[in-house]
Amino acid sequence: MRRFLLLVPVLFFGAVSYGQVFHGVAVAPDGLDAWVVDIESVAIYHSPDFGMNWEPQTISTTRQLFGVFFVDEEHGWTCGEIGAIHATTDGGLSWYRQNLGGPKFASRIQFVDTLHGWASGGTAMMLFTRDGGQQWRQDFFRNPPFPAETVDFQGLSFVDASTGWLVAGRYPEGDTFYGGQGYVAKVIAGGDTFQHILQWKDSVYDFFDVDFVDSMNGWVVGGEDIHDAGAVFHTTNGGIDWTQQTVPASAHYLRAVDFVSPNQGWACGRNGTIIHTSDRGQTWESQFCIADTTLFDIQFADSLRGMIAGNTIVLYTTDGGGQWVRGFSGVGESARPALRSHVSLVVASSPATNRVRLEAGGLTRAYHISVYDAAGRRVRVLGRSARAGSEQVEWDGRDASGRSVQSGLYLARLEAGGQVATTRFVFLKE
Repeated sequence: MRRFLLLVPVLFFGAVSYGQVFHGVAVAPDGLDAWVVDIESVAIYHSPDFGMNWEPQTISTTRQLFGVFFVDEEHGWTCGEIGAIHATTDGGLSWYRQNLGGPKFASRIQFVDTLHGWASGGTAMMLFTRDGGQQWRQDFFRNPPFPAETVDFQGLSFVDASTGWLVAGRYPEGDTFYGGQGYVAKVIAGGDTFQHILQWKDSVYDFFDVDFVDSMNGWVVGGEDIHDAGAVFHTTNGGIDWTQQTVPASAHYLRAVDFVSPNQGWACGRNGTIIHTSDRGQTWESQFCIADTTLFDIQFADSLRGMIAGNTIVLYTTDGGGQWVRGFSGVGESARPALRSHVSLVVASSPATNRVRLEAGGLTRAYHISVYDAAGRRVRVLGRSARAGSEQVEWDGRDASGRSVQSGLYLARLEAGGQVATTRFVFLKE
């Protein structure tokens, strides 16, 4: 016997265009929810189906947003200008301010659980919390060796509540500092005090992001601005020693890096640069990008599902970067709001027939409903000509080949007349 769990349906938005710069991206471990922040229009957008549809979320601030991070599909934080930090506990349905003040900007934010978090400062400092953001405190890096007037911390990576790394680049105005401005600092926490260890200072490369998969293995990315060349450095001993890795000659200045395992990682940067490794960075290969623009941030939920935020564009992949798909993008300088879809989709169980009932509303023409699994693969397409109003169709829990699918999380997507509605549901069978 099969059992079905009904989830609350959600309405989403159709295709939209914006004149925006998407500077930060976050994906939830569920591999479906994703968020991007726009540095220009001070806005945050949420996708419940990993890039296919987007909806704006309300956040009350005039401060530019630089970064966003979600520790799960409910708990998230944004960071930005003058250390502004906002938080949500309901997936972004409501945002509230937790902090304002400290650094000139907070470029990246990260939590290792719902309590312990950090934000890099844009100066020789960081913000930290031990209580989920109820109180944010400032931690200043000592001078020397971290001069406040020249060190601009950009990326950060913490592996647990007490150990992390920050990297610096970009000072003063502009994208880089001629001559190099690379710092790698290890941070060790002891209660509310921190030990700051300068592990590396470089006079050739700027460093923009860092990612450690454990206390020993980490990567730093950045570039050399005179030739606009990208650079990746790797450590296997917690940052004591760093080795430069070979990147494709076409790779430009890199802005972000993300590893999902000690072997598998991606980095992105200027001129649509996307590179990937499956062997700890011994070899890096380019992945095709459809846009020649700066890509600021990248994050993967697993080895297949990843997202990139860039200058006027959001990209997503469900096959590890074999194909990067445009989520939505900006055109021109004026932003216009998305139009809410008038169609709706509700999923309900039908125990008597052991089938899933899908009810489509707001119909005026032919439609189809696609069922996707949690990996983003289309399982089944259901559709027909519609009467005005609503119609019901049933799914028997089988794919297009007639095979019974496994229990798990699924997504249903309704398309009708250029409008879209989606909802998620759990399919359980015994």
